[in-house]
Amino acid sequence: MSETSRAFPDQPSLGFLNPEAERRLADGEFTALHQAQLAIAREHGLASWTVLRQTVESLAGYAEAHALHRVQAVLARFRGAGTPGWTTPTEDELRGHFDERFLDAVPLAAVVNTLAEAADQLDRGLDADFTLVESTPQWLRARVDGLGIEAAVAAEPPHRLTGLRLFPVAG
Repeated sequence: MSETSRAFPDQPSLGFLNPEAERRLADGEFTALHQAQLAIAREHGLASWTVLRQTVESLAGYAEAHALHRVQAVLARFRGAGTPGWTTPTEDELRGHFDERFLDAVPLAAVVNTLAEAADQLDRGLDADFTLVESTPQWLRARVDGLGIEAAVAAEPPHRLTGLRLFPVAG
């Protein structure tokens, strides 16, 4: 784990910082994504990944994109699903992303299976092909490599997902 300190770039981007954490995880520097994210946050002089994310969002002017951030976090967690070394999210971890009302309607196992099955498409498309079609702070429609995504989050913090739909779309 690195103890070096570094400043934010002129235009900080979660689109760069999160893949950096994933790369460091894949390189074996860390055993879990949250450890890599915490290290990156601390390298930038911040106490946690959440504080880093909020800082980057405020600097970039998109702090209110709650649905986008929640979807990106969930999709990032399922990258590499089914590959050696990937671990299934815990129930507590998923409950941190999904609203209780959603989980009352859709069992956790179904959420995990759906996202894990879509992981191959997500892995191929997240780096370059994530296209935001429409969005508000609490809702979005996006596309990733032939996969459509619709999501809604609760208006109140912590803005957990109240709806998530993945479906095939024509190229």
